[in-house]
Amino acid sequence: MSLGCLGERMAERYLIKKGYRILKKNFRCMMGEIDIIAMDGTELVFIEVKTRKNQNYGLPCEAINAEKIRHIKRTAAYYTMVSGEDYQDIRLDVIEILITKGQTWLHHIENITG
Repeated sequence: MSLGCLGERMAERYLIKKGYRILKKNFRCMMGEIDIIAMDGTELVFIEVKTRKNQNYGLPCEAINAEKIRHIKRTAAYYTMVSGEDYQDIRLDVIEILITKGQTWLHHIENITG
């Protein structure tokens, strides 16, 4: 299993334990890809999962730049359009996972756009 798949599975288990309802995993369209789409109560949440084995290039969340956020927003807009649902509350989250020296560190950053 790839590191990315492992991280996404860990993130999914974490979200389910927190009471989220998973709607889609690895949603892809011409606009881009979203790792996990879930409901947190009445809020629709688009979640980007970043997993790393070391900090050579910084923390996993530091890979989420303005361009990546634009892609996520476009993909999220497309998903909401084709879903046929009327979602009132929407947010973008990041789950960063660092697996190093036999330890796993998971950090959930809610509402990255503010």
